[in-house]
Amino acid sequence: MKDRFSIRKYIFSVLCCLGLVVCASAQDLRFTTSVSSNSVTLDEPFQIQFMLENGTNIASFTPPSFKDFEVLQGPSQMQGQSIFNGRRSEYFALNYVLQPKHVGSFTIPGAQARVNGNVIKSNPVLIEVRKGNAQAQQPQQQPQQMVPQHRGQSGGGISEDLSDGILKKGEDINEKLKKNIFLKVDVDKTNLYEGDQLTATYKLYTRLPTNSSVTKVPAFKGFSAKDIELPNPPQATEERINGVPYKVFTIRKTLLFPLQSGTLELDPVEVDNQVRLVKLVGNGKRNRGRDPFEDFFNDPAFKDPFFDDFFNRPEVEYQDVPYKIQSNPIRINVKPLPVEGRPLSYNGAVGSFKMTAVVDKTTLSTDDALTLKVTISGHGNVNLLNAPKVDVPSGFEKYDPKMTDDIEKNSNPLSGSRQFEYVLMPQEAGKHTIPAVEFSYFDPAANSYKTLRSEPFVIDITQGKRVKEDKHDFGVGKNELVKIDGGIQQWTRSRSWFIISPWFYVLLALPLLIAGAIIFYKRRKDYNTTNAALLKHRYANKVALKRLELAARYLKEGKDKAFYEETSRAVWGYLSHKLKIPFADLSKQLIQDKLAARHINGTNTSDLFELIDNCEVALYAPAHNNDKMQGTYSKAVTIISNLEDALKN
Repeated sequence: MKDRFSIRKYIFSVLCCLGLVVCASAQDLRFTTSVSSNSVTLDEPFQIQFMLENGTNIASFTPPSFKDFEVLQGPSQMQGQSIFNGRRSEYFALNYVLQPKHVGSFTIPGAQARVNGNVIKSNPVLIEVRKGNAQAQQPQQQPQQMVPQHRGQSGGGISEDLSDGILKKGEDINEKLKKNIFLKVDVDKTNLYEGDQLTATYKLYTRLPTNSSVTKVPAFKGFSAKDIELPNPPQATEERINGVPYKVFTIRKTLLFPLQSGTLELDPVEVDNQVRLVKLVGNGKRNRGRDPFEDFFNDPAFKDPFFDDFFNRPEVEYQDVPYKIQSNPIRINVKPLPVEGRPLSYNGAVGSFKMTAVVDKTTLSTDDALTLKVTISGHGNVNLLNAPKVDVPSGFEKYDPKMTDDIEKNSNPLSGSRQFEYVLMPQEAGKHTIPAVEFSYFDPAANSYKTLRSEPFVIDITQGKRVKEDKHDFGVGKNELVKIDGGIQQWTRSRSWFIISPWFYVLLALPLLIAGAIIFYKRRKDYNTTNAALLKHRYANKVALKRLELAARYLKEGKDKAFYEETSRAVWGYLSHKLKIPFADLSKQLIQDKLAARHINGTNTSDLFELIDNCEVALYAPAHNNDKMQGTYSKAVTIISNLEDALKN
């Protein structure tokens, strides 16, 4: 008996451990959406990332519809792994570069993925689109931010950086560029808590005349980002490094809020430069015994900050040198929020906040509505605040809150307020008390959690004109019984036997008619269901060719992405209907098994999979080639026709 009890205890312990492991694994699965900026102008591209962490057996990964945005680049895939405190984390991400089409507020829905047979979704994001510059930018493959030309300093004499712009005989150009142009990333902190703010500033340092443009912006994987608006064009400042003066252009300043703990990395930014170096072309005898550039340094043309006269002189020639640079990646250590002392009402706020909660009325009837406004203000991750939980008594019906933001422009740290407006509908008359609203946040400066509470609200509710349908009036005189007539009814006087009446046979046949109608309805429904599948199977070829007609129209219009999408949809739809496979379960292996069972192999199968692969590659790496698109269209028509003939036999 004792041994049996020990075995049960051992089995119970093992099951508990397995449960804890499964729960821990499930908690590690994260699917998030992040953007490089939540506030952009109409002509400003931005980056959006859908990242799935610790997801095994990923069957599908479907991005949302970007109906209000134009896709400039993407999707580009990223995957890898990181190790923090001995724990390994794997991630898979899709990145897009988008540009808005309209001004306003738009919500981009979350992406959808099927992991371990379950469908999960990432969080939606809100994008505020403002009016941009008057000159609209043409869509490009990569977002570019122009940095103004730098041509030295105004003033008399020789400027300090002008001498570095002179390319002397035998001088190494690469060493000269490396020494005088570089990028630097300044962050105000590299060790912080999850949800806390850090500020990243990207700067271009130069001592040479250059025309620069940003060709690659950081993705900020694992962060929620909000850009600070900078002067356009950027204004140059001066900094000295080791006593050497540099012109400095701030090309990006971003407020970042880490969404996860661990070691995160700020991706580098890339800048293309066109550097103008000066060479002297003149008679060596004229300048013998003196500095060959002395006459030019003392020339009044150098007083012009752009040196137009200087570069147009016949004694001088210049050389434009392309030079690409990138900043160093920055590692950020993000600590998880402490578990000890975490209040039950905590839902992710980090910073320093205040809260107010008010109701618009304390006396109303059941015909009216009550509005409870909760406003949270302060500095921190205001743009990520979640609605506090509001407990209402059973005498009210509560609706989802309406959210309104008032965030200070270009504030650092991020400051502002977020208001949550709850509409409460009273259901019962009487005096009701709405409990105090509670909001908790983590204060990184104090390294502790803090909780704010409002006062409870006492509401007097009177009965309105509206009455619930389940209430009935059982007053006197409202439910009198019908007087019983004990006399012989008229219909019994005409015939003495009911069995010979037509009503007897009608009532006798009525159950049979009802049963027959039910059987007919069920058979009709089953037939329609079966017939729908048969119709899809029978007309799969016609539907596919109809879709290919739409693909041919996109081919004529030169819309390569739409062409490959419609061609791929026609092929997959044909296989789904013809092989009777649900669209969600389609896979290459399942199709190959179904075709093999029908003894269809060889050229038909290989050509089919080659066509599917070509369409997928063209969708992820579009490159306009009309001849290739024409060949893909002809191949799709031929393959579907051949499969139709093979499946009929």
